[in-house]
Parts: sequence; structure tokens; C-alpha cells
Amino acid sequence: MGKFKLLTGCISGFILICANTLQAQCLNKVNHLTGTELVNCVDVTVTNAGSSLNGNDCGIGPYWVGQFANGSYTFDFSETITGVTIDVTAINNNFPLNANEELAVSINGAFYPITQPGVPTNCPGRDPAEISPAGTIIGCNNCLSAWEDITIIEPINTITIESIFISGGPGGIIFSLYICCCETDAGEITSDPLSLCPDDIATVPAAQLTNLEADDLLQYILFSDLDDTLGTIISTSNTPNFFFIPATMQLGTLYYIAAIAGNNVGGNVDLTDNCLDISNAIETIWNPYPSVTFSVGNPEVCAGDCTDVTATFTGTPPFLLSYTTSGNPPTDLSFTGNTGIFQVCVDANATPGNLVLQATNLIDANCGCN
Repeated sequence: MGKFKLLTGCISGFILICANTLQAQCLNKVNHLTGTELVNCVDVTVTNAGSSLNGNDCGIGPYWVGQFANGSYTFDFSETITGVTIDVTAINNNFPLNANEELAVSINGAFYPITQPGVPTNCPGRDPAEISPAGTIIGCNNCLSAWEDITIIEPINTITIESIFISGGPGGIIFSLYICCCETDAGEITSDPLSLCPDDIATVPAAQLTNLEADDLLQYILFSDLDDTLGTIISTSNTPNFFFIPATMQLGTLYYIAAIAGNNVGGNVDLTDNCLDISNAIETIWNPYPSVTFSVGNPEVCAGDCTDVTATFTGTPPFLLSYTTSGNPPTDLSFTGNTGIFQVCVDANATPGNLVLQATNLIDANCGCN
């Protein structure tokens, strides 16, 4: 009579589970006063209303609005742009006496309150502007004021810049408009979702249909949240290949691979680049290796007899199991669920002792363990 010694797991008879940033300026200046012209990579249509003229003050211009009456310029873009930078000068606030005006910005048809100030100009006699409680740009008290580099970063289809006449005899406000017109394109990755084992390298084809500006770099990112791509980057690579990182990742968790393109800063894509572009994302998951444990109701079996063995699996069905018993070649069995029963028989000529049952290979729907 012999006794089973149950060695379970993947291999070797053991139970194993094989285990607030500053925004860069927009640099493409709009110069035409009416009609439609191409500015870098987007058609810009300019219309004016009210008191709107052509002017220049200390290099800022050519748009002059609000000379003794409300005036505005509206800029419509043939494609959505990512932002604008505004330079503004000659905002009167009781200078000269009783002259008072302010500048308001509307984006996509709605008033846009300014929250971030610009920087002072080098123009003599121009004091720094201020932001009103309502979010308009005003001069300091008894000042002729100016600001440069008021940058707004968000999707813009149309923007209106308007001088609001308050009182007195304002001479109007002069401004320049620069747009962020981005040609950077991280392209598209053509790949099915990846389902991998822990030791597999996640590899997707290189991004196609990319377009890089002269100072751009294309890289690849592995991240965990489609709603917070940049905030959940786990790894960055110059090639579309990634390893599972046990210290920062979890098996069975969904991750994503995408291409990313933007300004090259020290060998990496600048994540604050106004023209940063990210491709489509490829779902990627590293699955745990499957495992198996064996149990037998009656471990004492006589020579020539058989006994039922219950196999209990972790992983995703179906399972393909290879096992051996002492001195015998491997036997292959398939199971459609996470448990299954099979028979093991003792040779009629077996000598008393332990009969070792050992899993030598196990494959589930996702990966294999051998």
C-alpha cells in the first residue's frame, strides 16, 4: 500500500503563484484687421465692431479698441486652438482726469474672467495693469497701464476682446493677440488590447501618422487612468515596449499604452507644452500566472487501485494541466472550470511508499506556468 505525497502549484511540486504650472506663451501673432488669413496652421477670421481702429503703442498692436466708445475685435478659428497670449497697453484709469475704461475677454461666446496677471512692459510711463473683481483688465488708479504675456490655455474656437467705456474721455486700449497653433501630432497606434503574463514585455507597433515640429520629441507612456493620463504615468520609454513593475503595479489591473509628443526638454517630452499631443490608448493587462492545488479524499491507495483527485485552479478557465506521477511520463488534461476531478491509478506492481503527484505545466486562458 502506498501514500500520495501531493506536490502542487506551477512547477517543482510547490504551491506557487508565479508571481499649478506656468504656461508657455503662444507665439503666432495675428496681424490682419479684417477678413481671413492663414496664421501658421489655422485660418483666422477677424471682424470688428464699434470703436475699433489700427494702432501701435510701444510695439503692441495692431488692434485699438474703445476710443470714446465701446469697441471690439473678434477672432474666429477654422480649427480649435489650444490657447492665446494677449499683450495690452494704454488702459486708462483716471488718467487723464476722469478717463476710465477696461478690457473684457469672451471665449466661445461666453465672458471669460481673467485670473492670471500678465507681466509689466518695458514701455516708459506704463504702470502694471490690474484685474478687477469681475475678471476684466483695468489700469491702476490714476495710471496709464499695460501688461504683456496674459496667457490663456484652453480650447478656443472664437475669442472677442472688447474695450468697455466707463467714463470720461478714454483714448482706447491697444492689444496684440498671439495664438497657440499646434502642428504636433502623436499619431495613432494600431493594436489590439494586450493580455500578458507577468514576465512578458508589452509591445505595440510604433505610432503612425505622426507629425513633429522641429523641437519635438515622440515618446511612449504607460499609465493607469484615461481620465488623468498625465497624472498617472507609470513609465516613459523612447520605444513602445514596457515591462511589468511589481513595485508600482498590480497584476490583473488595466493599464494603457499611448504615444506622446511635445517639446524635447532634456531628452523627455515636456508635459507642460501647450502643443502636447497624446495618441489613442491601447489597453494592457498583465495577468497573474495560474496555479493549482490538489486534494485527495483517501491518500492511502493499494497497488492496482485508483483514487479521485480534485484539482482547484486560480486563473481564468479553461485550464490545460500537465502532471506526472512517480516515474511516469506527463499526462495532459483540460478543465473548463476552476475545479475538476480526475483519477490517478497506482501500478499493480508498485512498491509501498509515496506516490508523488506533481503539476509540471499549467496554462489558463491568459498565460501559462511551467
